[in-house]
Amino acid sequence: MAQSRPSRATQQTRAYSFLLAVAACFGLMCFFVGFSVGRHGNRVAAVATSTPGQAPSAVPMRPNGRSVLDTMTRPMAPTGQLDPDPLEAFMEVYEQLKANYYKPIADADKAKLSYGAIRGMLRELGDPYTRFMEPKDYSDFRQDNEGHFKGIGAMLGIDQSTNRVQVIRVFPNNPAAKAGLKPGDYVVKVNDQPTDDMSLDVAVSKIRGEAGTTVKLTVSRPDKPRKQLDPEYLRKNGINPDEPRKDPAPVDPGKLIDVVITRGDVHIPIVESEMLPGDQGYVHLSMFNEESYKQFTGEIETLRGKGMKGLIVDLRDNPGGNLEEVIRIVSYFVRQGPVVHIQSRDKPTEALTVQSRFYGNFDLPMVVLVNGFSASASEILSGALQDYKRATVIGEKTFGKGLVQTVLRLSDQSALVVTTSVYLTPNKRNINKIGIEPDVKVPWDRADQEKALTTALTEGKKRIDWDLQLQKAAEQLRAKMNGKEPAKAGAKAEATTQASLPAGMAPAQGR
Repeated sequence: MAQSRPSRATQQTRAYSFLLAVAACFGLMCFFVGFSVGRHGNRVAAVATSTPGQAPSAVPMRPNGRSVLDTMTRPMAPTGQLDPDPLEAFMEVYEQLKANYYKPIADADKAKLSYGAIRGMLRELGDPYTRFMEPKDYSDFRQDNEGHFKGIGAMLGIDQSTNRVQVIRVFPNNPAAKAGLKPGDYVVKVNDQPTDDMSLDVAVSKIRGEAGTTVKLTVSRPDKPRKQLDPEYLRKNGINPDEPRKDPAPVDPGKLIDVVITRGDVHIPIVESEMLPGDQGYVHLSMFNEESYKQFTGEIETLRGKGMKGLIVDLRDNPGGNLEEVIRIVSYFVRQGPVVHIQSRDKPTEALTVQSRFYGNFDLPMVVLVNGFSASASEILSGALQDYKRATVIGEKTFGKGLVQTVLRLSDQSALVVTTSVYLTPNKRNINKIGIEPDVKVPWDRADQEKALTTALTEGKKRIDWDLQLQKAAEQLRAKMNGKEPAKAGAKAEATTQASLPAGMAPAQGR
């Protein structure tokens, strides 16, 4: 008997059932795939469209890395326990700002946000010497350390009597001198922009520039020209570049002069010297950069050739600088032994010793002048000469910066300056926040110094005629020259008493 065939309605029902089964399986498969992507979103990547000449790069499909189901099904953390790795939260904040901030986050804002975050992170360390330098700041830092830079070749300061930016010194054979800029000129405008609300740092940054470009300074020239004396006595500290000064004194618009200067490669001498009465040589070192040993010892040899019988080394207001240079300078005066001891994290104390190839066979009596702004490398030099009893230290207690920083260049030509070590003097004195106590104390109030300098500038006095601390140094050196044997360069260091930190003294940011 012939087999009966299913009706047409039955066939349609079976077809619909098969399609529904396929659809259900496909839906379940999509659900589990979506669930897996949600749980592991940070690991799933797509290839971003590359620009010409660049390789494609992987970018996260889901920056947040969490699906709704994942959030709902995650077990709750125990009470009091936070999620690990705060850096993940940092990146989440950045992504949320990009996605949700009411204004678009432009590419130009990325550097500002990133650099601000870096500064905030470093600020939490509580170390004023660990800091971040943006690319331009790092470029300026390298130029200063090399002893030359691009600019006009003038030193600026703030005249406290007028609150105006003033030219303190014009270096010879440099662009500013060739254009006619004079010491004592008040800089009223830079490229027609008034300097009334500019800090010293901002004014300097606007005047500096690439060689071959020009800058116009509108200046007011006082009736009495300023004598060119040591500019370090006018150095002001603690100026905030973002904080405007008090209202500057008015100037006569009819007496303003425009000085157009073509910027160029500027070489600034960091050492000044002269022969004082009684065959006393005087050498002032303003900083420690890559030129310090060469210039410093060159001036000393010149003075020796003129018959010098004793030496005054002036380190006042010297903020420090290159560690290698100070080791070479100590080596010029000391034949053997440690210059400084370095204490680093997870490492034994390391002694950086005298480098004999730099020894200058110098056996004349010496004194060293210091003050509260002599810091870092200046304290290494004065501390070593004091420990070896190679020189008498005269003046005021030094700043007290006994830390070593390492400069780490970053990928975008910015830099991170990190405190990596503590240094001790040859006698293993820790002077951080303590300073070097002078053998002969000569206190001199800063206001009195400025008053004496102002009088000296007006009357054209020589330095030795108005500088009280230099006068005391000359007196002490004269006694050593006449009544004592010259100190020997190879003498063994002897222990000295360590000073205590005065109440209220705190470290300030230095070089």
